[in-house]
Amino acid sequence: MSEDVDRGPGFWGYLKKRYQARRTIHRRVPWKGFAFSAINAVAIAFFVFDRPLGIAARELAQPLVTLADDITDIGRLVWILAGLTTILATAYLVRRRLWKVRERFRMIYFGQMTAYVALSVLFTAIIANALKFAIGRARPLIYDQEGIFSFAPFNMDFLHQSFPSGHSANIGALFMALALLFPRFRLGFVAIGLWLGATRIIIGVHYPSDVTAGLALGAWIAFATSILFARFGLVFSIARDGGWPTPRLSRLV
Repeated sequence: MSEDVDRGPGFWGYLKKRYQARRTIHRRVPWKGFAFSAINAVAIAFFVFDRPLGIAARELAQPLVTLADDITDIGRLVWILAGLTTILATAYLVRRRLWKVRERFRMIYFGQMTAYVALSVLFTAIIANALKFAIGRARPLIYDQEGIFSFAPFNMDFLHQSFPSGHSANIGALFMALALLFPRFRLGFVAIGLWLGATRIIIGVHYPSDVTAGLALGAWIAFATSILFARFGLVFSIARDGGWPTPRLSRLV
């Protein structure tokens, strides 16, 4: 005679319970003020800085261009995800060898943090690449032929996939996520993100407005993803009176 075994609610049921338990403190994702600020910043970069800086990038010192070319690929999706996957796999293997409940819990939480960063970057890459394809802006590499106002929507040509900068979007998501996770070092992460975004201008493959749009897009998606995680009580928490998502770093201490 077979007996029914209670296997629990399962993964999705577990997430649903956590979501329902926090419904009273759910916060909407703010986007109007951010979108207004981002659009203004991109417009200023487009009409004021794109032409002069796009031209000036050709006259930069070769050592600076070489340095920028060496570090700019930090923003490539494959490198970011490869690094995060390695960290996540290591945390999983270490967790399996830990026998103390507290240590295992810390590793699980660390894995959740890594998953948050990875999802932020992945969501950003998907949206940024879809926009690049749909908009089809010409790159500075063909400025002499087409200028800054050239657009060829739905063009598969690399030379017409400038806006927004995909590398900058990935960098914006990565360093915004790190800034939210480690607020003590927020200014440092923001500074590094800005410099890495600038490398796309220095090597001449993007205009300032491309980089501005990419950084803003990535930063907003990382912020929105942190609110989504907070709704499930994962990695972040949100006070009842609102405010920014707060990392639950005490679980790692």
